[in-house]
Amino acid sequence: MKLTSDKKLLTGIITALIVTTPPAAAFQYEGITINGFASVTGGISSDEQTFRATRYTDNFEFKPESKFALQVIADLADGLSATAQIMAKGENDFNAEFEWAYLSYELTDSTILRAGRLRIPFYKYSDYLDVGYAQTFIRPSLAMYSIPFSTYDGLSLLQSFSLGSFDFSANFTAGNVDDEFYKTTEPTMSKLEAVYGVNLQVSREWFSAYAAYFTSKADIPRKSINDFADLMESNGAPTSATSLLRVDGDTGTFIGLGFGIDYENIIINGEYSIVDVDEALFLKDTQWYVMAGYRIGKFTPYAMYEAFETESDTSTAKQFPSQLQSTVQAAYNSQQFEFTGMSAGIRYDFHPSAALKLEYNHYYDIVDLTSGLGTPSNPESLDVLSVSVDVVF
Repeated sequence: MKLTSDKKLLTGIITALIVTTPPAAAFQYEGITINGFASVTGGISSDEQTFRATRYTDNFEFKPESKFALQVIADLADGLSATAQIMAKGENDFNAEFEWAYLSYELTDSTILRAGRLRIPFYKYSDYLDVGYAQTFIRPSLAMYSIPFSTYDGLSLLQSFSLGSFDFSANFTAGNVDDEFYKTTEPTMSKLEAVYGVNLQVSREWFSAYAAYFTSKADIPRKSINDFADLMESNGAPTSATSLLRVDGDTGTFIGLGFGIDYENIIINGEYSIVDVDEALFLKDTQWYVMAGYRIGKFTPYAMYEAFETESDTSTAKQFPSQLQSTVQAAYNSQQFEFTGMSAGIRYDFHPSAALKLEYNHYYDIVDLTSGLGTPSNPESLDVLSVSVDVVF
């Protein structure tokens, strides 16, 4: 289905501009600072069928990506502070929830200890993942930013230092995740225990880079996987084999790399990551993107190329009785998810605290057997057109 709703798109843009009011300065009172941000985002797809990388259909919608948030920081003196961020997302019917809630204590001028609900620092944009105004594009790469959670409960130790003209920082994390994964396909209350990791960053003038490594014990009781494992057992598979299907305390790892260049009017960013869960009915994921933009006064045109790939698993099925191996292999093959994306957009900073963005995404070579869009022998493609007004206040 082609993009046939120009009238819907125009109406959506006008509505976004009307409902977004000019931002005010951050409110401060006796050590308490209140600020916030908002994004009114609308989009439409060329297909009524969604897939895991986009939630838009062929009807123009605002709810999937619009959000409003308030952040409160209380300075308790002597290096102690409390931070809370309350966010209402359209995808959750704008029900307000605590996104962040933590205490910070400055052990030294260069060392900060935090405890509570925190943003897990997987990516370049993790700390301001939801702050659309802080990003050139409407949304970070959907290929790269694909993990179904972004916060954890635990500790964080931030350490910064300099060597010559280079500035370094390290964010050491430890904690747990208890959240609902796969909200749009198969909602599953999941747990990640013993989440440990570090994000190391280096910067010098116009260049920055990071490397991240995280590991955890994953307990993700997806009904479809557990039912399949039960079926294999009822057909004679030993529990030693079916345990290779269930995600019940298996080790998950994340490896990420990224860089950023912001030189005069030139912006170039890129990130790469690998996500893997051992001994589970999951495939190893590799994702990456590169983005380039150029500032021309208040306008910043940009383009992005991104890709998501899964690595096939042909060894686990061999652990099953011969009569079940083809069925198990088919189950692994059904987890295949791949796509490539090319995007172009423009950002217009029409206000000191607000930006209007228009973006076009073309996704192709889509193989998403879970969502039912594309197969290895017949990959699909679709287009998304979106507009956003992002503000900070």
